[in-house]
Amino acid sequence: MRTNRLAILIISLSSFATITAQTSFDAAKLYEEELNGTARYVGMGGAMSALGSDPSVISHNPAGIGTYHNCDLNTSISFFGTSVNTDPLFTSAKRGLKDGVTFYSNNSKSDLNAAFDNFSVVFSGNDGSDSYMNFAFSYRKLQKMDRYMDYFDKFYVYDGTTVTDVRYREYSDHQRNRINSYDFNLSWNLSDMLYLGWTVGILSTDTWSEGYFYDFLPSYGKAEQEDRYLLAPTAGLVDTTSVDKMNTATGSGWNMAFGMIIRPVPALRLGVAVKTPTFFRQDFDYVDYLYAYRGEQYADANGNVDPMNMSTEYKFTSPWSLNLSAGVTMGKTAFGLEYEKHFTQRSSLSVGNTRINSQGSVDYNDYSSLKIGFEQNISNLSLRAGYNLIEPMFNENAQVFLGDTDFNVKRMDFQMDRLGKRQYFTCGLGYCSAPDRDGTQFYVDMAYVHGVRNSVLNVCEYTEDFDVNYNYKTDKVLFTIGWNF
Repeated sequence: MRTNRLAILIISLSSFATITAQTSFDAAKLYEEELNGTARYVGMGGAMSALGSDPSVISHNPAGIGTYHNCDLNTSISFFGTSVNTDPLFTSAKRGLKDGVTFYSNNSKSDLNAAFDNFSVVFSGNDGSDSYMNFAFSYRKLQKMDRYMDYFDKFYVYDGTTVTDVRYREYSDHQRNRINSYDFNLSWNLSDMLYLGWTVGILSTDTWSEGYFYDFLPSYGKAEQEDRYLLAPTAGLVDTTSVDKMNTATGSGWNMAFGMIIRPVPALRLGVAVKTPTFFRQDFDYVDYLYAYRGEQYADANGNVDPMNMSTEYKFTSPWSLNLSAGVTMGKTAFGLEYEKHFTQRSSLSVGNTRINSQGSVDYNDYSSLKIGFEQNISNLSLRAGYNLIEPMFNENAQVFLGDTDFNVKRMDFQMDRLGKRQYFTCGLGYCSAPDRDGTQFYVDMAYVHGVRNSVLNVCEYTEDFDVNYNYKTDKVLFTIGWNF
């Protein structure tokens, strides 16, 4: 049975889209970074690389740590909820039509979650002179994605003139991504006119997903198919393709960043930073249960199958990036502007020491991100707002290629998630106490962020496949408590 199965898979590679740990699509999970950090940083949309004095800039422009004149200690927690919606959203009561295919979808929302977002400490070497050195350590949650998605469609099979069959297809996916960064920084302040910084980052990754794909055909008369399916969707069905799957990838990575900020006049700061690629090493475990494939049944009389278990190790080199930033302070008002260019076409995947030329840069665009932030101080209070826009990283027509490794050929997966535009809308509020005798200050910050992650999902088994646009939305409230001393 296993020999027949592999033969079918090899023959069908040209028409069956999959996603694996050795393709550009899965590697993109490791590079995707959410807007996380301190509540002040998030409240200003992350546009703080030139303004500095916040530990969350540590990997975007390390020189921002050099602007500290005192030591700092802070920690952050968040509460967030997520939802997934197709665009446009169709239901069984309001169905959509595309290229002769009617379909509708069912979406579910996750529960409210809590997370430990950030812990940072900055030690300032200021001894009263004009030049001094700072050291900082920061833990930051780069990504915590929990996405549930259910999808259903119905489509017709034509023989050229008439409808011969009506098929039903159901897809479900639960994806969980965890990426954490531990950053170590050295920075220098030269007379409050020039700031230099260097950061080394250590990353830990844990991605996991499970789901199923069922393609089935009612076994009764064609004239009664639709009504009977809607009344009893589990009765009298014939599996065309049926597979359950689960995969897990864990690993680590490291990178470095170098930054500089100049202050030509007291009110203006201009920053530039370069971040090296992140070098990831991943261990990937995969299991699937293939019950049927294109009408051929693999389950025994009791509906059981032998699972396919596979493991592999691969490497992924993320793109390097260039960060340009500006900060303006006028009295108690501050503005931040930041532009970041990601040279994604220099990404690469490899197995062992062999680079996979069909993956990585061939599927990616170089893309940019833009951050805008505002802060207004009123006595001991601060009001903040920001916006963050990230362009799509995939080519518009990027497709998964599976003919490059023995591992990929054996995979039986069923989706392609082409990450699109991301946007974050933020606001925040802060309170900072007056300094006591030894200069110690206590502060509390809160931020709210609404995020929208646009993607194109392609569940592809037949030539009648089509893309579905969907939005992964997050609403998060973030709290930071800290001390300047």
